[in-house]
Amino acid sequence: MRVEIEILGSGTSSGIPTIGCDCPVCRSHNPRNKRLRASVLFRVSQPGLPGQPAAETRLLVDVTPDVRIQALRAGFSSVQGVLITHTHADHCHGLDDLRGLYWGGGREPIDLWGYPESIASLKRTFEYIFDLEYDYKGVARLEPHEFDQAAFVVAGVTVTPIQVVHGKMRVAGFRVGDAAYITDCNEVPPASIEKLRGVKLLVLDALRRAPHPTHMSLPAALKVAQQIGVQKVFFTHINHDLEHEAVSAELPPWAGLGYDMLRAAVEENGSITVKEPAPRPNPPVVSW
Repeated sequence: MRVEIEILGSGTSSGIPTIGCDCPVCRSHNPRNKRLRASVLFRVSQPGLPGQPAAETRLLVDVTPDVRIQALRAGFSSVQGVLITHTHADHCHGLDDLRGLYWGGGREPIDLWGYPESIASLKRTFEYIFDLEYDYKGVARLEPHEFDQAAFVVAGVTVTPIQVVHGKMRVAGFRVGDAAYITDCNEVPPASIEKLRGVKLLVLDALRRAPHPTHMSLPAALKVAQQIGVQKVFFTHINHDLEHEAVSAELPPWAGLGYDMLRAAVEENGSITVKEPAPRPNPPVVSW
């Protein structure tokens, strides 16, 4: 099984550049300092029948307010499942835009997975989407499912939830094979560290250098990655304190700042490959 993580967005809740900010990172021409809200896409390839190509299963983690742009530039129009880490606005307020993926998937209901409290919150906030008697056709049809601690299966792919602490709430990370994604946390409890043993590729929250009450700092995230023993870690949910090139130069070879459109995979033989996005024009600098 080949498991790829594509970083759809690597930014904090405000995105980078941040509205009204003229700091060097927000004014940067470097595309790697342009960060949409944090989300990833798992692309899981499993061997097909003899003579047939491997089948790809796409699992979207979180549905940010930027999901439309993220899906268009990543080139996918359907997914086999959506995994919700938690229901802060920057991680779920793009839920209405799942209608495009619903249409792209042949109007088959999309499996949506979350903690019980996350599913309950989404049903309150997006009541119309879950109302089967709502007669407007321009909505996604979602099939909600709950998980807690045990692994679950989405479209033939086993997903292990990893519980982490985000201030006073719990957030779900996800492990698929030897790859894992953890966002929005200030602590990874010992039991969750054990669940991550054997992970080769990790994408992990690292908001900034300084400590933060609800997010991992860069030094703390490095320690967690070392505890797990990963071969490669990319950091995400990054704010404008971290300039990509300067910080990357300081990190050990097995660690790096994540950036939008980066694709990293654990291949079937256990090796890790990294595919960088094609160059794109520099966006204009915004002046205020």
